[in-house]
Amino acid sequence: MNYKKIYISIISLLLISLSITGIGIQNKIVTESKANQVAIAEIIFERAITSDDISNIKKLGGRIIYRFDKINGLAVAINPNKIDRLKSLPGIKEFGLAVRIETTGINYEKLPASDDHGVLSWNLDTINIPTLHNLYNLTGSGVYIAVLDTGLEPQWRDYFPEEKIDSDHATAFLGALATAYWVTGKVLNKNAWEADTNGHGMHVTSTIIGFRVYDFYTVDGVAPNAKVIPVKVLGNAGFGFSTDVAAGIMYIAEIFERELATGGNELKPDGVVNPVIISMSLGGPQLTPLEKAAIDYAISLGVFIVAAAGNAGEDGMAYPAAYQPVISVGAAGWIGEWIVNDSFNINWWRISDVPEDLSYAIYVTEFSSRELPGQDLDVLAPGSWIVGPYTPYGAANPPYWAEGVPGEYYFLAGTSMATPHVSGVLALLLEKDLADGVIDLNQYVAEEILESSALKITWFNATVYDVFAESYKTVTWSTNAVGEGFLQADMAYVALQRYLGES
Repeated sequence: MNYKKIYISIISLLLISLSITGIGIQNKIVTESKANQVAIAEIIFERAITSDDISNIKKLGGRIIYRFDKINGLAVAINPNKIDRLKSLPGIKEFGLAVRIETTGINYEKLPASDDHGVLSWNLDTINIPTLHNLYNLTGSGVYIAVLDTGLEPQWRDYFPEEKIDSDHATAFLGALATAYWVTGKVLNKNAWEADTNGHGMHVTSTIIGFRVYDFYTVDGVAPNAKVIPVKVLGNAGFGFSTDVAAGIMYIAEIFERELATGGNELKPDGVVNPVIISMSLGGPQLTPLEKAAIDYAISLGVFIVAAAGNAGEDGMAYPAAYQPVISVGAAGWIGEWIVNDSFNINWWRISDVPEDLSYAIYVTEFSSRELPGQDLDVLAPGSWIVGPYTPYGAANPPYWAEGVPGEYYFLAGTSMATPHVSGVLALLLEKDLADGVIDLNQYVAEEILESSALKITWFNATVYDVFAESYKTVTWSTNAVGEGFLQADMAYVALQRYLGES
């Protein structure tokens, strides 16, 4: 199969900017600049932050990266030798060191150009998106989805209509990961959201709102009329700090807070409070104090939060997804992948006929993180082979294995790819919920609806085609891999109707 160009993307732990080196110490983050070692501490005070707190931190040589007064939180850059003294300052409720956060996409294969006009992909078919689009006329209109990720690449307008991206609220938080921080002291670089070179955030966004394939056709998205707010919290190498994720969550929470305070005049259309979802296809080894406080604050306001379970398999889930209040998403696939009429077909993703009865037809990917004690896996969604625009090398600079032929569209796998399916379905449900001008759903009810309506996975093995080995293999899993089942948009709609008293 010479036309197949397969490459496994492994993000090296050594990748970071030239002037800042990331060193993992017991899953904590310490950065090393040219001159000094610097730790990034996360602090939650038991009361409001005072001027004395700031003064005490400065006396220790600490530098404030972020200040979140609404959750009494600070992110502080400080010499590692001063951590114990910083931790002992008065009034501290929670203290921890920032952790490294990474994207949760793992591999890809180039998709060749096509001149066909199919728009429905296998992944949307398996979760019954056409029912909500065509029968109930739901497209996510009026709902905002903040994608906290790597941002979008400069050529994003080649794939998405401008009106589907909320450029007014799009921004970037790069904190101490950004070289410029150590010169300017500024963590907010608004324009960096559309200067990505990684591609991960753009692929995630494409699952939500769909995308153009050259000038040939448009592939449908889960919620094609939802509005996406790109918030760059990961650097172009695909990783960042938990402090920046917390900053992104707080930024979106405050946007929604203004939306509530103004009666719906922060986000378009005016005059109605538009629902806001935070979608995070990223994760780290633990939940940090600032992440937890930011999530709790956002949910308390009415923001919805969805996150990727991670790609660690039996080693357990990533955070913040494993945190119980978050709607967490594992990755599943379909046994009909890659094969059409008993033969390999690169276009299977848009020409295959997904059966109505998915019993024994869905499998759990080997990489999808399993739920360990104290962790909470909610639902599975398609995450095995998801097509979308992806140009990590730049369309004009293909990798060596592409033999000089640039590619713009790739299959990606990971819980990163599963997460936007759930975020998109939630947007469809919120559009329905908003029909009377009032948001009745909250995070906990939404999670219950998605879980109760999911297809229960009662089988624990499947035979699937391994595109790398070019042969079939058997994959197995156990109950800790399935959560409450596989996402089903149509049944979630029915569950929402029952909640609203319509059936």
